Amino acid sequence: MDRCALFVDAGYMLADGAMAVHGTRRRESVSWDYEGLVQLLGDLARDRTGLPLLRCYWYEATVEGRRTAEHDALADMPGIKLRLAKLRPGRREGVETEIHRDLTVLARNRAVSDAVVVSAEEDLAQVVSDVQDLGLRVTIVHVTVDGNWTISRSLRQECDDIMELASAHLRPYVELIPGAEPARADEQYPAGALSARSASNGHSNGSADSYQALPPGNGSAGPPSIYTAPVVAEYQRPAQPIAPSYRHDPEPEPPARDDPAAGAKSPLGLQSMRRFRPQPG
Repeated sequence: MDRCALFVDAGYMLADGAMAVHGTRRRESVSWDYEGLVQLLGDLARDRTGLPLLRCYWYEATVEGRRTAEHDALADMPGIKLRLAKLRPGRREGVETEIHRDLTVLARNRAVSDAVVVSAEEDLAQVVSDVQDLGLRVTIVHVTVDGNWTISRSLRQECDDIMELASAHLRPYVELIPGAEPARADEQYPAGALSARSASNGHSNGSADSYQALPPGNGSAGPPSIYTAPVVAEYQRPAQPIAPSYRHDPEPEPPARDDPAAGAKSPLGLQSMRRFRPQPG
């Protein structure tokens, strides 16, 4: 069937989306327009594949898989299928399993020909490979943070196409809650590199020079057009070396004249201090 389906890893989408726009991954610090966000992602899927959209699958990990009022509101929206997985300390159990199951069922039943997956999770690379063997074409949508790619290299290599969302695309749909605690320094990515998040999503970097610059927001109702990022040879930007810091201790006392080690230098250029046993008289 020539249709597409949308698969949204909500933990990734909401965290990295808020980080790209407001510099925080705290769920309680921002407010999302879910209806507008789903509309944006659905339009993206239709425009990129040129196919009608079957539905949107929304995946999220919660404590013991509990459903909140926010989840009920999402589930009430037409065209959305909510999937909740269990959240464990340091892990998001079940999200990849749920995505794998839905992708596999749709591919085997020939319900769709294209899958648009919003995620950067490294563990999805094998899932993508499995459903491609069933004839499904998979496009990955990922969020760029400060111009840096957040998609894992293994996932990039497996998918058929890659698209990116920048802060300008998401800004109309996420607001910082007044009085919310500002982002902590450790929530920011280090300059020039993105750190891997084993409990959340795999990351790697791309050069910001590889991407077309987006115009500044002009207050229009719709987001700027989505574009496909080019494939570059290497996505991981090496971290800048840190100069070693040495403590300046007072100069040691010069050794005795009969010390055979007098004048010897250590690798750091400091006077070498050696102890010798006293010679018998």
